[in-house]
Amino acid sequence: MMTDLRFPGDGYKLRKAENDDASFVADCMRESILLSVPDEEAEQSGLWIDDILNAALAAGKEMRSETFILENDSKERKGMLWMGMSKDQFTCEETGYLLGLFVKEELRGKGLGKGLIECAEDWCRKNDTFLLTLNTGSANFPAKKFYECLGYKERSVVMRKRLIDDRTRK
Repeated sequence: MMTDLRFPGDGYKLRKAENDDASFVADCMRESILLSVPDEEAEQSGLWIDDILNAALAAGKEMRSETFILENDSKERKGMLWMGMSKDQFTCEETGYLLGLFVKEELRGKGLGKGLIECAEDWCRKNDTFLLTLNTGSANFPAKKFYECLGYKERSVVMRKRLIDDRTRK
């Protein structure tokens, strides 16, 4: 799988990620994950973040996926897009899956995220699927609002309850 994507904004381009981009992609995913969990979980992230990153990267290797780096004209990395193919959890229909989307904080609100979503949608069409699925954490209100403004609708809600207080566990 080798999909060419053209970034729609001036001054930026997308390129296929290379091996030397791995730490940048991991840093992007780390920040995205931490923005998506409640504050108390983010405070304890040192206990679990590496396991989550390793699991996410392993899952990406098992599915058909591609990672792209957003660069400015000076070839500075400013964001990333990680796409994969999956099956819809309810209908088993093939769907493009947004595994990761990230724009550096100082550039947010300037249309780069929207451009990355347009590229994600183009990636899906080029890979013969006309669905794009994504998840965002309930604590990440800006991301949820961003996706809703682009026409994405909430479809399921994941709920959980901690059955033991970690502070009392020995």
